[in-house]
Amino acid sequence: MGMALLNARQLHNETSAVLDEVAKGKSFDIARNGKVIGKIQPAKDAEPDGWDEIMAEVWAGQKKARGKTRNPVLAERERRRR
Repeated sequence: MGMALLNARQLHNETSAVLDEVAKGKSFDIARNGKVIGKIQPAKDAEPDGWDEIMAEVWAGQKKARGKTRNPVLAERERRRR
């Protein structure tokens, strides 16, 4: 679904109608004084991603970089112990 632009006054005056559209799957950018300040979008019905899905890219990057770069957190820990 497309992203429509509403100004804050429209949102205030037409809240019920906007929420009906959101319930149907439409998303809105909200603007104040011509500047986008937020978004209204439908809530996700899906289960949140598990830890394995969240960390998959990180772990892949770590595996790819293994031995090429030093872990900055471990390096800082060692530096502070000296």
